[in-house]
Amino acid sequence: MKRVMFDDLYTWSVFDEEKQFDFNGYLWVREEGNILIDPVPMSASDLAQLDELGGAALIVLTNRDHERDAVAFKERTGAQIVAHEADAPLFELVVDRAVADGEEIVPDLGVLHLAHGKSPGEIALIWRGGTAAFIGDYVWGHPIGSLVLGAEPKVAEPAQAALQLRKLLAIPQLDALLLGDGHSILSGARDALVAMLEARRDIYINRINLDEVPWLDEIPWVRKRAWPSDFGYTFKDIDPLIGARHLGYLVMRLDPGKKAFPLHFHYFEEELGVVLDGTCTMRTSRGNVALRKGDFVAFPPGPNGDHQYINDGAEPCIMLLLSNVVPSDISEYPDSNKVNMRGVRRIFHKEKAVDYWDRES
Repeated sequence: MKRVMFDDLYTWSVFDEEKQFDFNGYLWVREEGNILIDPVPMSASDLAQLDELGGAALIVLTNRDHERDAVAFKERTGAQIVAHEADAPLFELVVDRAVADGEEIVPDLGVLHLAHGKSPGEIALIWRGGTAAFIGDYVWGHPIGSLVLGAEPKVAEPAQAALQLRKLLAIPQLDALLLGDGHSILSGARDALVAMLEARRDIYINRINLDEVPWLDEIPWVRKRAWPSDFGYTFKDIDPLIGARHLGYLVMRLDPGKKAFPLHFHYFEEELGVVLDGTCTMRTSRGNVALRKGDFVAFPPGPNGDHQYINDGAEPCIMLLLSNVVPSDISEYPDSNKVNMRGVRRIFHKEKAVDYWDRES
């Protein structure tokens, strides 16, 4: 087996002459019990390595056509077989545990049901906080660096199947696709998915209507933070679903009595707020500003762009929030004297600043 991306992830393959690409199996090594994903047959040396690494506690099958060598691995390791509840009755083998969309199989391995494929219970497995996903058959990696909709001639509604991949695009941190069929995308997976979808002529992936997007209160597959009681909002994150590259835009709903975000400003990003419905108060260091439906507000980079939204009215306020996306942006929170360094994903108190030579020898 080959180690891939991480010290605890292994893969091995068999070549398919008909399709002219590899079928891949994966092994996630973990102290609580190893997990095999869509396991293809192993060589004798790979089997010996599997035994050395502790065998397997679970075998996860992403669709009914990926039974592969699961029975042999179950007999060898005693592992339980896991599959989606819609596919569980369709296997020739016995599924020990049926799972549903959104369920966590083990910590940090979640189920994302992908409807409209050739298998009614096809799933992706969301891993590493949403930065990586295992996909069995729904998309193939072929040729190297490209993606195609898997087994499209056997899919009843290819356009609907393609649009279902928005469930993956909705995970903004997704970077790697570990594929059961073909060549994996180890970095830039979202771009590869968008390129595949933009190449299709049966859908137009760069358009969506607000009524097609659910209201959310957290970023998909990221552990939810505890909100202070007077903060909170729901949102529709639009830009990842329609292939945006350099602009971020979402629609926010702020309920009465709630605040959105601490008072803050950005050093590099420029923002725009548009009130679509309702009213709210915009708090700034230059004073409070009453906002109503139809208002456009610019927030230039720097301290003059500081802002916080407060709904002190009786009805929800709905706003469109737009900005350019700067991966290395820095934001500052004047009330708490904090800085947020997006590039290193850390927030610091400014008073803890140190000298250039601190801790150097």
